[in-house]
This record gives sequence, structure tokens and C-alpha cells, in this order.
Amino acid sequence: MIKEDDLTLADKKLGNDWLEDVDADVPADVVAGGAEGKLDSKHKDKKIELGVRSWPDGREKHFKAQLTDDVGEVFVKGAAVLGEPLLPPAPQAPLDLLRFLKGRDWSEPLTNLEQPLWLALAHGVSRHLGIEYKLLVKINTRWGIAPSATATPRELLTAFGMSPQEFSLYKLDAVEPLPPDTPLSLQRGDCFEAQKDGKYGAAVLAGRLPRGSQTIEEDAEAVNETGVTARLISVGAQKYVEVRDIIVPSPPWGCGKVDILIAVPATYPSGGLDAFYLGLPFTHSSGSIPNQQQTMSVEERNWVLVSWHYHESRPWNPLQDDLTTHIQHCRGYFLCRGVRQ
Repeated sequence: MIKEDDLTLADKKLGNDWLEDVDADVPADVVAGGAEGKLDSKHKDKKIELGVRSWPDGREKHFKAQLTDDVGEVFVKGAAVLGEPLLPPAPQAPLDLLRFLKGRDWSEPLTNLEQPLWLALAHGVSRHLGIEYKLLVKINTRWGIAPSATATPRELLTAFGMSPQEFSLYKLDAVEPLPPDTPLSLQRGDCFEAQKDGKYGAAVLAGRLPRGSQTIEEDAEAVNETGVTARLISVGAQKYVEVRDIIVPSPPWGCGKVDILIAVPATYPSGGLDAFYLGLPFTHSSGSIPNQQQTMSVEERNWVLVSWHYHESRPWNPLQDDLTTHIQHCRGYFLCRGVRQ
């Protein structure tokens, strides 16, 4: 057992030099505090020097962090020092990995990003960190790891659990889908849109876990977690989802952002989403809104129904489709992409 007098003597010998030396031992009182889960108050405002590199063999750069920062905060600071932010962006949890050097070998990825830095150090984590950057790309609102830098759209959709038999892959704002079997040249951070309107596909099974039992409330919450603003509205027994600030091309549209309203059937998700309402005032360069139907008022705002349906060869599938994919389907209308009636 370490005596208090021994801890005091060790601290006096070490002083604060250990804070600046990335190879210095952690003071005995910090290690002892790890057993109790409590950091001595004299250390709470101290900053410590750390090293970070792009895993496994990048050049190490140094930065400082508070001993009381959690490991997740250190992860973000280290990535900033390397000039390569983590993905997905906050508030989503990163899919990149954080490791530390143990002698000449790298540790397994750290999983407890909520624990404070001092406690991680007390438990043996070294001050030489490595960030394993993954080839992360985004489809619609979801980030995932690409199977390879030369994956085809078919392979990429399948890796994201979206059947190429039902979805087409687009570059952002593109009108024509990417050829399904032509290799891409993927870069970390590339963004794509998947929409249920293409004509290609074979019997490729999706790797995604089946949907079909979630509620619209759960889907709206999932959409909001990606940074898109979705709000549930009830008018009597009818539920709607209002989705705000969807980016659209201007021209031909009179504004670069639009709000839409989606009617939710009582049997959702087995009963599928279809079409949408466009928030007024909103204009098109043609002088009228294409495919517009009747107008209604919800919460003192006028909304015009837009006839924009799924192709008969790719109807709503509750095991594949949800609020997120329907929002992308609706966005296709503003790009003149896919089904046109």
C-alpha cells in the first residue's frame, strides 16, 4: 500500500515537469486516485502535454489537454491538431478510432470516451495517441465506412444496407444516377444521395437490419439527430412531419431553402409515406409550381400538395423505407430527378 508521506515526497521530486514530458510517469497520487475514481483537487486545473499521430505511422504532433477533459474531448482536440476532423461531425459519435502506443505496439481502440483523461492515464493509457481515420462517406443523412476506395455504387449501397434493387445513388444535387457498376474514386468525407427512383438493379439483398416496426416518432427523432429539423404536428387524428430548410437549387426555385409537410398514415410504417406538401409562399421560375394540387392550411400557414409518387416498379417497402429515405425522395422533386409524376 502506498503511504501518504511517500506520495507527497514523490510529488515534490516530480513537481510539474511530468506535465510537459510525454514520456514521464504519471504521479503516484494520480495513479492512487484512479483506484478511488477521484482526482486530487491540486491537479484539476492542470494541462498535460500529449502526442498524437495519424495511425499507425504518421508524424507525431504535440498538444495540450486538461486532465479533467474526457477522452472524447481529447480525441477531438487531437484530430484538430492533425488537421483532419473526426467523422461524423458532432453531435454524432465518431466512427474513427483512437488508440495509444504501448511500448512498440498499438492498443486496441479505446471505447470508453466518456472517462476523464486523468483516469485513463491512471489506468495505463499512454500519452502517445494514434487516430485511425476510416474511409467514411455519407449517404443521405447516414455516415458509414466504404468497403473500398474503388467501390461501385451497387457495392456502396449494399454496404449501407440499401438494396441496389430499390435505390439509385447520386452525387449531391445531380439529376442522373451514377452507373451502378462503374467504380468510384472515393475520398474520405464524400457525400451522396440515395433515392428510390432508378431503373437498374439485380437480386442483391440488403445487409441492413429489417425495419417495419418503428414509430414515426422514433423516425423523426433519428432524423433530428442527423441535423435535419423534423417536427411532428397533429391535426385532429392526422399526423404530419414538418421538415424545415431543405436545400434546393435556386433558380429555378425562388429560394434556396424550402419547408415540406409529410402526411403520416395511421398504419405507418406498413402504410407508406407518399407525396408531400410544400410550404407557401414559394415560387418557381415557370410561374407555377409543377405538379401542384390542392392547398390546405396547417398552423396558420398554407401548404400546397405536390403529386410526387414512387415508381410502380419500386413502391414503398416498410423493410427498406423510412422518413429519412422519403425526405430524399421528396428532395428529388426539386432537382427534377427520378419520377416526374
